[in-house]
Amino acid sequence: MGWYQKQKRIYESRQQNHEHDLPEDEVVHSEPKKEDMTKMEENKDAQQPVKPQESASLIGEHTEVTGDVSTDDDLTIYGRVKGNIKCSKRIQIYGSVEGDILCQDASVIQAEIHGNIECKETLKISQESTVEGNITTTALENGGAVRGDIHAGGHIRLSEKSQVSGDITAVSISVDQGAVIQGCVMIGIQDTNGAQKEA
Repeated sequence: MGWYQKQKRIYESRQQNHEHDLPEDEVVHSEPKKEDMTKMEENKDAQQPVKPQESASLIGEHTEVTGDVSTDDDLTIYGRVKGNIKCSKRIQIYGSVEGDILCQDASVIQAEIHGNIECKETLKISQESTVEGNITTTALENGGAVRGDIHAGGHIRLSEKSQVSGDITAVSISVDQGAVIQGCVMIGIQDTNGAQKEA
C-alpha cells in the first residue's frame, strides 16, 4: 500500500472514530515544527495575566509647574514646582520647590526647597541641598543646609557638611565632626501621650 493510501485510510478512520482499529505501524505520528512550537510558546505567554507595573510621575528638568501637585504615585522632580506637593509615596527632588511638601519618604538631592516638609517616614537631604522651612519627620539624614526648626519622632543624623539654623527636637541624634548647629537641641524619648521627656 502506498503512502497516499495509508494517509487516506488514517483520515477516514479518524472521521469514523475508528483510529484504534488501525495497526500501529500504519499510524503516522508527526512532530510539530520548531516554528509552530515557538508560536505556541508566544501565545502561551500572551495569555498570562500582565502584572501592573509600579507607576511614577516625573517633572522634567526643563518643566515648571505652577500650582499644587497631588499624586498617589512615586514622584521625581528635576524641574521647578511653585506650589504645595502632596504625595502618598516617595518623592525625589533634584530641582526646586517653592511650597510645602507632604509625603511618605523623601530624598532631596542637590535641590532647593522653600517651604515646610512633613515626611511620615525618612527624609534624606544631600550635600549642596538647601531647605528653608520647618521639617517634621520620623527620621532625618541631613548633609545639606536647613534654615528652620526640625522635629523628628525618631533619630536624626547630621553629617560633617550639614548646617542647621533652628531648633532641633528628636528622640536621638548623632552629629559628625564638622556639622554646624545654630539653635537649641532637645533630645529625649516620647512617652505614650507623645509628650517629650528630657533625657
